[in-house]
Amino acid sequence: MSTHAVDELVFHPKRHFDHPDEVVKDNELSHTDKVRILESWKLDAQQLADSTAENMTGGEETDLREVSRALVQLKDMQPPQLAIQRKQDAPVMSGMVLGSVLGAGVGLVATAAVATASLALIAQTTVAGLIIGGGAGAIKRPLR
Repeated sequence: MSTHAVDELVFHPKRHFDHPDEVVKDNELSHTDKVRILESWKLDAQQLADSTAENMTGGEETDLREVSRALVQLKDMQPPQLAIQRKQDAPVMSGMVLGSVLGAGVGLVATAAVATASLALIAQTTVAGLIIGGGAGAIKRPLR
């Protein structure tokens, strides 16, 4: 779906959908677009509810409850690509953790060997280990 078409749905959701559940069930929209549309619809409903509370409307019903329910339902649904992305990033993160621990260990050993306590050396080797470990994890990821 084109960006222009999605923007139209975001700016005027009630023109295109009779009920918030239709947005949730729409197979052509991405998860992000559905959230944008429902957030816009919710803002409109909140403004209508505020106007109603101040006796500034013509008696229209607000669908704030239904929109909020649809948003909660949609946010509970995790898009599959996010789960895949987290799995793909796991080797990088574990490499960074392992690298930083090893780097800190090298820094401690080097500090003990030189016999001068230097927190800067420990910090530098920890950062170097973090970078090297993250790089190793990133290289390892495509090999799997």
